[in-house]
Amino acid sequence: MKQLSIIIPMYNVEPYVERCLRSLEKQDIAKDDYEIICINDGSPDKSNLIVERLQYEYKNIILINQKNQGVSRARNKGLEIASGRYIVFIDPDDYVINNTFGQLITKTTQLNAQVAFLGYTYLHLDGSIHKTILHKDYQNKLYSGINAYFSTRIDGETDPDRMVAVLFEASFLKKHKLFYLADVPYLEDGEFIARILCLAERCIFIGSPFYQRTTRLGSATNSDLFHTEKALNGFLLAAVNLKQFQQNEMLSDRQRYFLNQPIAKFVLLVLNSALNTPKFEKYREILKKLENRGLGRLEFKGVVRPYIYYAIAYNYLPVYFYWKTIVKEIKDSLKQAIDYSGTKKKSFSDQV
Repeated sequence: MKQLSIIIPMYNVEPYVERCLRSLEKQDIAKDDYEIICINDGSPDKSNLIVERLQYEYKNIILINQKNQGVSRARNKGLEIASGRYIVFIDPDDYVINNTFGQLITKTTQLNAQVAFLGYTYLHLDGSIHKTILHKDYQNKLYSGINAYFSTRIDGETDPDRMVAVLFEASFLKKHKLFYLADVPYLEDGEFIARILCLAERCIFIGSPFYQRTTRLGSATNSDLFHTEKALNGFLLAAVNLKQFQQNEMLSDRQRYFLNQPIAKFVLLVLNSALNTPKFEKYREILKKLENRGLGRLEFKGVVRPYIYYAIAYNYLPVYFYWKTIVKEIKDSLKQAIDYSGTKKKSFSDQV
């Protein structure tokens, strides 16, 4: 069995994918001990040709071509064929630091962890550092998935809903049949990691840097994409799926309460997506849709700040979010009008 399977979904990443793959080859474990699975998700550019060229140089690269089905199905395809003891997902516009695999695998194996949170750096588009997360205070300690989630949130180190630089035990994922939920185009990792952390009993934090994360225009992390009908339907699907998962009789009360947090987040993301239009009828339609799917009210147990405040507002005054948006639009319009008036006056005085 290989030690590690690295799964990379690809779509329109021609300028970035070679840097990513070469960083994965500059590691301190034998090439036979890990595999790099590239899923070309019907990309119209030449990403697949770059991978094919690198396959002649590196024998541990696997390329799978498929019709465009979305990032979740691409990752699931990688999970289906992965043969490594551990799984890590890498985005092709990111890269990893040289000679880091050995330590990650050794420490994860020694502690028999099911999930390992790795150190990472967020980079600006120009390559400068935005912030670095090293989990210094958590090394050599085992946490349940729920405790790991709230440890990072309380200390403000990272957003545990985003699956940046996380290593998974493959047998744990297979035992619980954990795959990505298809048709959730954005923040799909938040729904996936919520189910994982709900079930995980042994999680660790590794303090050494590993992952270099970049955000580019047009990527799925661009928040402008969240205000679309496609995003709205995806967030709704994620909330419904977590609500159904919560009904599993095998879960403890603590696990059920924990799931109230990501459920609240996705419901609020639905509302946020709906607010890209000022039409109240549309907003009321979304509220009805949530109610019909058992999400007309949010449970408070297990929900922490800031979502607890939003959940209270949603339960007792659901139009709060709509009117908040309207008030903001009015303020923005007034500010623009004042700025425009000031510009006109200045222009007139200059002429005089």
